[in-house]
Amino acid sequence: MLALQTNYQASSGIIRRSAAAHTATREKHVNQLAGTVTEIVVQGDDFNMPMLMPLLAQLSQDNRWFVWIAPPVLLPKQLLMEAGVDLNKVILLNPNSKHSTFALAKQALSTGTSHAVISWPGYLSDDELNDLESAAKQGQSHGIVIRRRQHS
Repeated sequence: MLALQTNYQASSGIIRRSAAAHTATREKHVNQLAGTVTEIVVQGDDFNMPMLMPLLAQLSQDNRWFVWIAPPVLLPKQLLMEAGVDLNKVILLNPNSKHSTFALAKQALSTGTSHAVISWPGYLSDDELNDLESAAKQGQSHGIVIRRRQHS
């Protein structure tokens, strides 16, 4: 019986170290993304939000806020929770006549209270993307911009 307890404790210790190592690796990866903006370009209007679920779940595990700005669809809370998204860390912002999606993203990135900001702004100019990158650097946040492909 004692041998089983010892083995169990050793296994438990391995699991704890493994989980701690995973957390450290995730934090290092998130820190590497701080101050950057990633652009995801999709084709057409039929954007499949569930394909983002693993990314959304991972980004919701940080200690700071995870801000979503103007998502094209609202996903059911149950689906988000089942995917592992911590809804207590998510803030949903919608643009209005006084605040565009771009302005909200720039402010959320620059404040330093959000570790990641994901937005669906439509078209952004190179200057606007540069402004978002500057805001991300200022706030040590990671911006994710999702937009449709522009046809010329």
